[in-house]
Amino acid sequence: MDFPELPFLRTFVTVYEARSLTAASARLHRTQPTVSYQLRRLEETLGAPLFERRSARLVPTPVADRLFQFLGGFARDLQAVLQGEDEGRPLEIAAVSGFGRYVLFPRVLESERLRRALTLRYPSAEGVFRQVLEGQVDVGFSFQATVHPGLVLEPVYEEKLVLVAGPAWARRLRVQADFQDVPLVTYDEGDYVVGRWLGHHFGRRHPRWYSTAHFEELEEVLELVARGQGVAVVPDFCIPQGRSLRVVGWGKAALTNTVYVVQRAHAPVRPAVVELLGRLRGTAGGTT
Repeated sequence: MDFPELPFLRTFVTVYEARSLTAASARLHRTQPTVSYQLRRLEETLGAPLFERRSARLVPTPVADRLFQFLGGFARDLQAVLQGEDEGRPLEIAAVSGFGRYVLFPRVLESERLRRALTLRYPSAEGVFRQVLEGQVDVGFSFQATVHPGLVLEPVYEEKLVLVAGPAWARRLRVQADFQDVPLVTYDEGDYVVGRWLGHHFGRRHPRWYSTAHFEELEEVLELVARGQGVAVVPDFCIPQGRSLRVVGWGKAALTNTVYVVQRAHAPVRPAVVELLGRLRGTAGGTT
């Protein structure tokens, strides 16, 4: 089988993401017959159909799904090289939710250039790695590290993980030995955070605790803690000012957690990404 021509791969990725010949043609600045022709040529080369038409939508076949996963960010990188950065497409970012909402988004708002054209998503840590690897986004941010030949991770921010409580629970937990049978308000992605905090303060012999409530986002966690219905381990940057919340500490050095910028290996770096990283590293908590 001959290797497909590059324009055909770029056309395929655009159609795959748009699920429509009309929308893909507009994005590629090509006529619909040209897009259809390139898809047919690619299917002939592969010896298999890539899409099924259902109503007005194109549904990828299993072959198309595997091809898209194989290509990863290749087609996006090719487009960036060929068209340059004047194409005006949005800067696309995937970030774990807490860091994305409380640290990253405020830095974006500081720059008219960054906020003018932006897509910001909040997947899980694993979702960040997958979306960067598959070329769905230009850059990602995760508080967990991974090793993959297609990814490059660099430290970009140091967050502090703290135990936060309302006034009543803060009084009950004046000393570390009182942390027994404590109700924790938990959240998605919080297992990693809680595990690190417990290990930092108690070593391998963790005290007993139980989840009294669970939420997707930190806003609901902090609201329940402020109402005295439990405590939570959270990054310190998310604690709002003026609320009846206390950071519980027992004289031990603060636990820091590294946030990594995640990029595809050997991919061209957009100037907007360079600006964003510079802003992050220039803030309190930013790494140099």
